[in-house]
Amino acid sequence: MALSRASDLVYKNTRLWRQTFKFAPRIEPNRVSYYPKRARIGKLVLQSNNKTVDPLIHDSRGRKHRFKEVEAEFVSSKCSDDDSSTNGQVPRKVLVVLNPNSGHGRSSQIFRSQVQPILQHAGFEMEVIETAEAGHALTLSYTIDLMTCPNGIICIGGDGIVNEVINGLLRRKDIDKAILVPIGIIPTGSDNSLAWSVLGIKDPVSAANAIVEGDVTSVDVFAVRWVEANSMQFGLTAACFGFVSDVLELSENYRKYFGPIRYLIAGLIKFVSLPRYIFEVEYLPLTGGKTEQNDASVPREEENWVKRKGEFIGILVCNHACKTVQGLNSQIVAPRSVHNDGSLDLLLVHGSGWWRLLVFYIALLFGRHLSLAFVEYIKVKSVKVTSTGTTQKGCGIDGELIYANGPATCSLAPHQLKLLGHHHSKGK
Repeated sequence: MALSRASDLVYKNTRLWRQTFKFAPRIEPNRVSYYPKRARIGKLVLQSNNKTVDPLIHDSRGRKHRFKEVEAEFVSSKCSDDDSSTNGQVPRKVLVVLNPNSGHGRSSQIFRSQVQPILQHAGFEMEVIETAEAGHALTLSYTIDLMTCPNGIICIGGDGIVNEVINGLLRRKDIDKAILVPIGIIPTGSDNSLAWSVLGIKDPVSAANAIVEGDVTSVDVFAVRWVEANSMQFGLTAACFGFVSDVLELSENYRKYFGPIRYLIAGLIKFVSLPRYIFEVEYLPLTGGKTEQNDASVPREEENWVKRKGEFIGILVCNHACKTVQGLNSQIVAPRSVHNDGSLDLLLVHGSGWWRLLVFYIALLFGRHLSLAFVEYIKVKSVKVTSTGTTQKGCGIDGELIYANGPATCSLAPHQLKLLGHHHSKGK
């Protein structure tokens, strides 16, 4: 029986040399398939991608067999005294907030089988809490002792769970400390536009590896305020009015049975019976450079507001590019938006009727929606939206419908938050 060794996968990380040895199973005469498991040596994580790994091996008669390629992913955390490892260094303490209902109810299984081992190998000390109902994550982040999670709060789910966590943090009395706690995102939900647009991440394993690397990305926060209702909601992705918010409302009826495709089903139903949306919109255009963060949340009345009134299929206020995760390809709703540029991007889709909506959607699929004559795209400091019709019932914020009466004012909040991870293609 032939038994041999594949060696010399050597990796040098700062002060330490690493060497990995793998033993091949019994070799067939013409072909060997070898499926290694994840191995950890010190601070080094070896992650296979379930493809055949083909090292150079020798059988007992000295005959050589070579396979096509050797493929492995090495993920290392920073080798500083502050990083966590098994070498006696202080572990990174985080709170993991997990939505067990996201991803067709598979988020818990995904976390424990794919994400938790990576974080444990990197030396993370985790307190894992599964949310029991809507608003649970907001309560947790509002009441948690921040000393128990100084290295971050990791959200397992979609954009909705992240929105709850940031709303809890930004409502705290010790907000100066709360905004220093970085937010990690493991995308397992129906909509993960934030992680995909800002960090360039769509799958849980890549997200876990990005968290281990330890980089952070600053992102603007916007606030939607209803003065008459004395209510305010924070967001990181977008606020929407009109057709999109109606789709969000209807899609909740199909969440349990259809998961991510519930948006498509609700959209088709609304498309067939499309109502007329009438709004009064006022916006404060961005002039010059960035908006000053301290002044963004309270626009001055003497500034030059621009007014629009009439029928709108949709009104979108975007905080970043808003790349869609679902669909045949990834559409970019606000291509000129940057997540930390101190401004908001306003899209006004004028008019009404199913034909205009269909034209807009087809143009969006091909990235040509901004060239349409009935689409207005403006960089703004602040937006006021008032529904003058009877069809609009709420505002969609980060994929969740918020019910409130009266005019809604959307503007940047005076704080930025930090996300764990970095979009490598954009540079640091």
